[in-house]
Amino acid sequence: MQQTIDIHSSPVLKAKGEVVEKFTEIPACGRSFHLGEEPRGLNSSTTARICQRLRGVHFYATLYDQNGRIPIYSAYILEESTTSRPDISSSNWYLEPMLAGIEKPDMQQASTSLVQNNLEQFEESQAVNNDYRNSGFSRGHLNPSQHHSSEAQIATFTFTNMAPQESTLNSGSWNQYESFLRSSILPSCSEAYVVTGIIPSGTTPEEGVWIRGRVNVPSFFWSAFSCQLKNGEWHMEARLGRNARPYDVQTKTVSELEEMLAAKFGENVTIFPGENSSK
Repeated sequence: MQQTIDIHSSPVLKAKGEVVEKFTEIPACGRSFHLGEEPRGLNSSTTARICQRLRGVHFYATLYDQNGRIPIYSAYILEESTTSRPDISSSNWYLEPMLAGIEKPDMQQASTSLVQNNLEQFEESQAVNNDYRNSGFSRGHLNPSQHHSSEAQIATFTFTNMAPQESTLNSGSWNQYESFLRSSILPSCSEAYVVTGIIPSGTTPEEGVWIRGRVNVPSFFWSAFSCQLKNGEWHMEARLGRNARPYDVQTKTVSELEEMLAAKFGENVTIFPGENSSK
């Protein structure tokens, strides 16, 4: 039976670790956002804020829905990629101990004794590799490794940064958008911020599409970027990718995307808060 977890009553959030009540509690995490402000209107009673940390270093921020066992979004600074994709088997991608109530701030690979000795707690709080195996869906990164280098690339290989994605979208039009950000947007920016998220197909296994009644399959993937041009002005755009045929990726204004997200999540949504935002 699918269990809804009340994050706000969980002892995990009381810890001064990498699952936090506010992203700004950890300055390196807050820097993942345009003007240091997280999106508004997307958190709920079942979401947790994760400052993604590997080997003592914070790399990006994720709002994770423990009910659907998928991230609502990941936010990061777009960077030049100078290293090749890490060779990490999906059976050994990382998991988040603090979602499982374990006081360990760094993400942990599935093969570690910490994970194996507490496997039931990890499986209850987040998706694991067995959820995806033979499911027909790709492990779709929200924060892609190709937007980073070295350790930052490795830190993207965590199940809290991925959601079930149709392979045609993953390797096709969505991959083309990710490459567009890297090759066409980044060179024109003095700094660039990206927020990439999903629209769930349902809130319970009786609604929408789920893997094994545990992991929600999003109806859409979305992304928005905020690029500070060399003249100091901000340029913003958004994309909306359908996680089903015809796997189209539509260009949107940030305001158009916010209106769609508000209709889906039931709250007013602002992706890039701040007085200097321009849409």
